[in-house]
Amino acid sequence: MSQEFYVVVNQVLVFAILMLIGFIMAKAKVMTADVLNGLSKLIVNLLLPCLIFYIIIGNGITVQHILANRTFALGILLMYAVLCLLGYAVAGAGGLRRSGQDMFTVATMFCNIGFMGVPLIESMFPGNSQVAVCLLIYFVIDQFLLWTAGLFLCTRHVKKRNNTGALMNLLNPMIIGITIALVLLYFNIHLPSPVLTTIKGLGDCSRYLALLYLGALLATMPLLQMLMKPYVYCLIVLKMTIVPLIGYFVASMFFNHVTSLLIATILSLPPMVAHTMMARTYGGDERVAAETVFVSTIACLGTIPLVQFLIGFLFL
Repeated sequence: MSQEFYVVVNQVLVFAILMLIGFIMAKAKVMTADVLNGLSKLIVNLLLPCLIFYIIIGNGITVQHILANRTFALGILLMYAVLCLLGYAVAGAGGLRRSGQDMFTVATMFCNIGFMGVPLIESMFPGNSQVAVCLLIYFVIDQFLLWTAGLFLCTRHVKKRNNTGALMNLLNPMIIGITIALVLLYFNIHLPSPVLTTIKGLGDCSRYLALLYLGALLATMPLLQMLMKPYVYCLIVLKMTIVPLIGYFVASMFFNHVTSLLIATILSLPPMVAHTMMARTYGGDERVAAETVFVSTIACLGTIPLVQFLIGFLFL
């Protein structure tokens, strides 16, 4: 059994404990709706951008490293195309209406890389420069597609929408942080150590607060009703279990074990919580967004270790 499996199990247990604490705090009225709203804004607008900013400029990555991994970028673009087709196929078979199909496809394409993926991957590959470069490439592609293709899918069925406002959403803290970090990287500008340490510290806070937030948010959702939706289980079985295994097999034909395992781990992650916020803000199907996000988040505590075990059993 691979070493990564034991690391993943340990990290998933940490996820479960933090989410349980958040759940209890919400039930005890410590983490109220106002607290959750403020915490969500803090994570999305400051802590998560700091985490990604540090990943880009704090790991010794250079422009040459990025150019040397352009094949990985092509692989990620292909992965998004396949996930888009899979999302629409499953949503159509599940009988969802048009807006629900769009939202389900967004949930299939964009995973919870920030809240769960980064701490999981960093625990699996500590100090690995190759993984840091691939994460940088993935984040840039992921955020660009999320705020272009993802935003379009959330809003295309809405008859009246503010196109200027949609374009302005490209100027969110995540995109701004990535852009600034890439400029610093391109011109080889080094930040003072106290500044970099502060950014790293803020970014490290995100992984704990985000999981507390997830657990508290689960306490406010009608979980029993959500568990009755069959298309949610299609997402869990297909996208979060079977597709990562296929992804590892295909990726291993072109990349080394570490890169292939990174791709499989990303594919096994549940949808990002921000989907529910995006649906509410832009008129998307909030019900489908909530159902896919929260049921799959609970399920990933079992499916992520399962995927790692099967990869070790089948391929290593």
